[in-house]
Amino acid sequence: MLNYMKEVYQAWIDYPLREGKQLAGKYRIEKFLGAGSYGLTYLCRELSTGRTVVIKQHKPSKGELGIELLQREANILGKLEHPDIPQLIETFTHNKRPYLVISHVQGKTVEELLFERKAVFSETESLSIVHRLTAIARSIHDQEHVHLDIRPPNVIMQGDRLHLIDFGLAARIGEPARVEPEADEEAWRRRSTEPASDLYAMGHFLLFLLYSGYPVSSEARTSGEFAGSLPGWEQELAVTPGTKRIIRKLLQLDAPYPDAAALLRDLDAAPQPGLTK
Repeated sequence: MLNYMKEVYQAWIDYPLREGKQLAGKYRIEKFLGAGSYGLTYLCRELSTGRTVVIKQHKPSKGELGIELLQREANILGKLEHPDIPQLIETFTHNKRPYLVISHVQGKTVEELLFERKAVFSETESLSIVHRLTAIARSIHDQEHVHLDIRPPNVIMQGDRLHLIDFGLAARIGEPARVEPEADEEAWRRRSTEPASDLYAMGHFLLFLLYSGYPVSSEARTSGEFAGSLPGWEQELAVTPGTKRIIRKLLQLDAPYPDAAALLRDLDAAPQPGLTK
């Protein structure tokens, strides 16, 4: 009963702000975009200019930790420079709560394309997408940070461009990882504050793309259970030996890539057609 009451309380205090609400007299909420582990995200309109922006707030139930992570994200976005990641616009306080304002990236997430539009990506298209995404990751790594959350919902396709969003888990390379000491090997591979974590996530991301044309149940497709099941993908996916070698190195089944530059060299050998989804 105690756990149930706790869940009810958290859902109540984390309930999204209503559409039409104004924040700090500067922004109006147009749409609730979604909730993550530590934050709530809204599509908003800047009243003075009419431009669309994205505003994030921490989940009240997360208390000081939520505030800390929101401030970390603002600090990291303020340091990073790349045309295909969101730009920090400002931070502000409303009703004694902090908010983060970033540029709005138009387009569809890879998650929306895969699970809602049922998009199917060929092997060469999948490699092309990962090539472009790796170039973004390499720039982030060169600026001494890691993203730590490369997943279909955090990659937006806009015509021929890709955008990497949601830096809520990003960290400076080499800083202490936010992983419980007793966490399993999978958690450490995904959350260790080294470029290898982003490359490992890139391997699973590539599997999601490649499995878009594989006949699976809608339940499995939605849950993602079909992508990254080891070693099942090697028997299920008909890919070239070169692509199989790339995946095995990304998933650390073979000697892993030392950095994103090494991955790019292998991807450069594959055809790079224009994206048409």
